[in-house]
Amino acid sequence: MYENKFQQRAIDLAKECIGKVSPRPAVGAVIVLNNKIIGEGKTNISPGSHAEIEAIKNTKGNLNGAILYCTLEPHNFKSKDIPCTEQIIKSGISEVSCPTIDLNPKVNGQGFNDLKKAGLKIVRNWDDCKIKQCDELYEAYNFKIINNRPFISVKLAMTLDGKIATKTNESKWITNEESRDRVHEIRGFSDAIITGINSVIHDNPKLNSRINKSYIGNPKYRVILDNYGKLDENFQIYSNQKLGKVIWFTMINVSRKNLPNHITQIKSIEKIKINDVIKELNKLGCNSILVESGGTLVGSFFDKKIVDKVYAFIAPTIFGGKDAPSAVEGEGIIRIKDRINLTITSIEDINEDILIIGRTK
Repeated sequence: MYENKFQQRAIDLAKECIGKVSPRPAVGAVIVLNNKIIGEGKTNISPGSHAEIEAIKNTKGNLNGAILYCTLEPHNFKSKDIPCTEQIIKSGISEVSCPTIDLNPKVNGQGFNDLKKAGLKIVRNWDDCKIKQCDELYEAYNFKIINNRPFISVKLAMTLDGKIATKTNESKWITNEESRDRVHEIRGFSDAIITGINSVIHDNPKLNSRINKSYIGNPKYRVILDNYGKLDENFQIYSNQKLGKVIWFTMINVSRKNLPNHITQIKSIEKIKINDVIKELNKLGCNSILVESGGTLVGSFFDKKIVDKVYAFIAPTIFGGKDAPSAVEGEGIIRIKDRINLTITSIEDINEDILIIGRTK
């Protein structure tokens, strides 16, 4: 069926802008007439156009009788743009195919209702595969609306016995290249990646998303927690301005002259507190945060019970050693009944590595 192709194209357009446009949701839109795509659009960074408006602008000729495929319910309230619903109605589009309600309280079904009242046909029955992709697109967006904080994921890359490095802190590489490529996909869905200064010192990472080894502009922010200001020009994150924006959390007595333009320093009166970091990223409009760090910082997120999703990459190898660092440290629990349980959403075989994805209960 042609419609499957058009639906997937809309999803693919949304995936191109996720991690770049928050707090806006990433939306893809395709306009079709006589089974041919005549216009496409995706969400732009504010104050740019929404996906539906972009698709209409990019369409030449008459839209009467056309079908709009989009990944999220068109918004129906005046913001920086006139409502998408108003533009859709004026355009002559006769049908909107979209599976997902926008949980924004200003929309929440009213966009579909306004289109129906104007005589447009609304189709929402996409297949399960595409609905699942849309659910993943708006997992963090919806979570933030409901919980008033960003959705927080943790990525773990470890041996079968839970180690992230040898006892001498050698860590490259535990997982295979295919798994590391998958990590870049996961980073691409994130607005911010958080790590600690020790991970920067040990690994000197770029900490951005690269597809086919090319930087794709995600995430919007790379966040370094560095109480004593150890970050300097010796690290890629500091010296290479082309790798994206950096939010550098330090204590208040850390001062640095000639700080590169891509780095914003946020000072804490006392030692950095995770909840304060999350509040700052929330103010910046982040919907989705990914934590990639050593066991101490990861453990502190679990201790505070603010982890919502876990990506656990497990290599079929053993390091052993009581002094080898583990994937999750922190304070941990005292009683088994206090453990953090996961609902497993998928298990992937990645060329003998295993990726387990789970939501915390």
